[in-house]
Amino acid sequence: MGLYNNIIRTVVLTAAVFFTVNTAKAQLFRGAVSAGAVISQLDGDEVYGFKHVGFTGGLGVMMPFNPEKADDGFQLSLELLFTQRGAKNSNIYDPFWYKADLNYIDIPLMVHYMDKRAGVALGVGLQYGRLIKTTERWKLWDTMILDMCRPVVTNNHSFDKNDLSFVADFRFNVWKKLKFDVRWQYSLIPIRKDFEYFNSFSETALEYKHWTRDFKSNYVTFKFIYVINEPDDNASKYSKRRR
Repeated sequence: MGLYNNIIRTVVLTAAVFFTVNTAKAQLFRGAVSAGAVISQLDGDEVYGFKHVGFTGGLGVMMPFNPEKADDGFQLSLELLFTQRGAKNSNIYDPFWYKADLNYIDIPLMVHYMDKRAGVALGVGLQYGRLIKTTERWKLWDTMILDMCRPVVTNNHSFDKNDLSFVADFRFNVWKKLKFDVRWQYSLIPIRKDFEYFNSFSETALEYKHWTRDFKSNYVTFKFIYVINEPDDNASKYSKRRR
């Protein structure tokens, strides 16, 4: 927990420093609301493909590194998001049916480079996620399929409540203050450790194999962002230049 506490403390302190600089120039801040969709998978669950679909949305604030260029160049952004992550497999030919719904409160701290002329932005950063709700369902076939992986039914490895992810995104102006954002996140440390599987053979069989895997969250979000107090003249210039 010490690592996560340090991360949270760093995020809060960094945001506080930026949000208290030039307080007399409050117009530099850009507030935003966002909403969109999530496609996700869990690396480590032996189920493949971004088949889980969820919702993401929340609030954000941005501040430029250069006060003279409020909507151009490098900006720091901080968001508070609700995100539905997880994994899903409904293939009847697989040895088990699996679905995990993981609801998170996510706090990404990112640095964006805004290209005013093109109306686009690129961003990278770190995200702290707090797991607030978990629903996990396994439906195992009674008849085992030999040489196909199967979770050990006595698994009691719960999901970690904390997640630290790398974040990268690309956004572009759609119309006036409305933007579209594509973002990829990947867990830097496991959200579940040493989950056990075996190959469906009996433990006494020579072919028996047993292994463990760590789970990591891997997902992409597609969302619309509305910048509340961006000047209309800037937003309209972006749209014209894109056309």
